[in-house]
Amino acid sequence: MVIRLLTCLLAASLAAEPGGQSEGPRAVREPSVTSRKNPDLDALGKLAAKAPPLPAPQGPVVRVATAEELYKAVGDAKPGTTVFLADGVYQMTSSLVISTDRLALRGQSGDREKVRLDRGGRGGGGCVMVAGADDVLIADLTIRNSATHGVHVQPERGAQRTKIYNVKFHNIFVRHIKGSHPKYPHEPVEPYRDEILRKRPVGGQIRYCLFVNDARKTDANDGFGGDYVGGIDMMWLKDWTIADNVFVGIRGRNGIGRGAIFIWVHSENVTAERNIIVNCDRGICFGNPSGSPVHMTGGIVRNNFIVTGASQGIEICRTENTLVAHNTVYATGPTHPSAVQFHQHTRNARFVNNLVHGQVRLTDGVTEKGNTVGDCAALLADPAACDLRLKPGADPPRVERIGEVPEDFDRRPRSAQTAPGACQLK
Repeated sequence: MVIRLLTCLLAASLAAEPGGQSEGPRAVREPSVTSRKNPDLDALGKLAAKAPPLPAPQGPVVRVATAEELYKAVGDAKPGTTVFLADGVYQMTSSLVISTDRLALRGQSGDREKVRLDRGGRGGGGCVMVAGADDVLIADLTIRNSATHGVHVQPERGAQRTKIYNVKFHNIFVRHIKGSHPKYPHEPVEPYRDEILRKRPVGGQIRYCLFVNDARKTDANDGFGGDYVGGIDMMWLKDWTIADNVFVGIRGRNGIGRGAIFIWVHSENVTAERNIIVNCDRGICFGNPSGSPVHMTGGIVRNNFIVTGASQGIEICRTENTLVAHNTVYATGPTHPSAVQFHQHTRNARFVNNLVHGQVRLTDGVTEKGNTVGDCAALLADPAACDLRLKPGADPPRVERIGEVPEDFDRRPRSAQTAPGACQLK
């Protein structure tokens, strides 16, 4: 049974299900939401885990200092090559296409702020494209000012075990990271099963990255009235991890942009953990209210901090066997009607040991226990600064640790009797 700290009657106008990823504008819109400024990134960064340095390259190394040298080095690279980028701004005139296995694209200094791939506000496929290459690493740099994508992973051309590490994505106004699909997603899976098994992106990682847009999207001519914008939007994934990232200010023109993390179309065993999501229209979305009957099987959402924007902090739909556990979600107010929502054919889901400032909407097929829901502001350290750790002296109900969440947000082992939400009491 969910522990209710505050119960409320919702207005009839909020009784309909809030919008999913591709449906009409039904999100809760409050002036304070759509006009909210982004938090100070330096202060927010202190809440996030720091990326451990990567090891030195083992294969051939090519060093570049200009965009022209970069295009040539990537085009000429042999498998296993590391392309080291010197500090500076690289004016990207077209997509940088990586089609060589085991290629590493790395900022040499390790400081992602000092190596900047700048698309100049243009689109045309985005900034970096992973196409026909397995085991690609993109790390320690910034990708900015793309009207379309930051990194586009194309599994239909071959792209296994992609790793994106310690990358800053800045002002990307369609998808910061896009993962497309080998077949049109609304087609039945069975006729293409062999191709799916051969091409689907398996074993990828997105870690220690910063995704930030300085302002809401303003272009109303994107086919969705200015709301076709999101953070990570990927399909057909299997065994991926999205962890220790920070997402800030990913918002559509009308407050109904896509998720900061949006995974759908026959994905399996994707884990989203220890991410910080602030001032984004939607937070973590497994599944889409349109398209395939099942969008995620076996996903896990755990130990995340989410300060919601206009719509859901966590949205789960068209999934099977999904676990949402030990997340802390802080909505715009305790009466926000869908800080967390499970809907549309969600089967065998579990909603366990979460701490939610706001309201939760569950559907049949969801097992819940150990959750604290309602007016939780007094339990949290500093929600205005996005610090959703428990306040010293707070006394939330104790809950039983579950095997799938042995640690908390700060990587501390959980005791058998622990606190709800992402963090334990110190």
